[in-house]
Amino acid sequence: MQRFIIFTVITMISLATIAESPPSSEGSPGSAFIKTLDADGNGSVSKDEFTQPQMQQIIKQFDYMDKNHDSQIDMPEADAFAQEMHKHMQQMQGQMNQ
Repeated sequence: MQRFIIFTVITMISLATIAESPPSSEGSPGSAFIKTLDADGNGSVSKDEFTQPQMQQIIKQFDYMDKNHDSQIDMPEADAFAQEMHKHMQQMQGQMNQ
């Protein structure tokens, strides 16, 4: 289950990266994907190029959760993050219901 959650987060970050890129003048559905992630400009996206933006986001998320900066997320930090996310989701639902 934990791997599924991580995969889902990585997929969401990938889609957000593509969605944030401007439409391509080439018109190909995949051109925004290639232009956004093709770091070396060779016209294709390697596994490293694909995972790099996600890894940067995962590291930022980890650093955000690691409140005492000991490079480990302990139970109090995980609980605090879960509570924060729950509160955030409730606020978003409240805004959608207005």
